[in-house]
Amino acid sequence: MSISTIALALLQTSAEVRAAGGLGPFAWVFMLVSMGSVTTLTVWCFYRVLSTRDHFDPDGTGPSHAPVPGKVEQKKRRKR
Repeated sequence: MSISTIALALLQTSAEVRAAGGLGPFAWVFMLVSMGSVTTLTVWCFYRVLSTRDHFDPDGTGPSHAPVPGKVEQKKRRKR
C-alpha cells in the first residue's frame, strides 16, 4: 500500500466524517499525539522534580542544615 493510497483513503474518510459531523482520522491522530506528548512531558517533569536530592532552604524557613552536601558546600571557601 503506497503513501498516496493511504492519504487518499484518509481524505475520503475525512470527507465522509465531516459530512456526518464527527472528527476525521487526521484530527484523532493529531489530538492523540498532542495529548500523549503533553502527558509524557508532565510525567517526566514531575519525575525530575520529585526524584532529585532534598532541597536546602537557607532563608530560615526550612531545615537548619542541609540533609545532603550540595555543590556549594563541597567547594572550599575563598580567604578574604
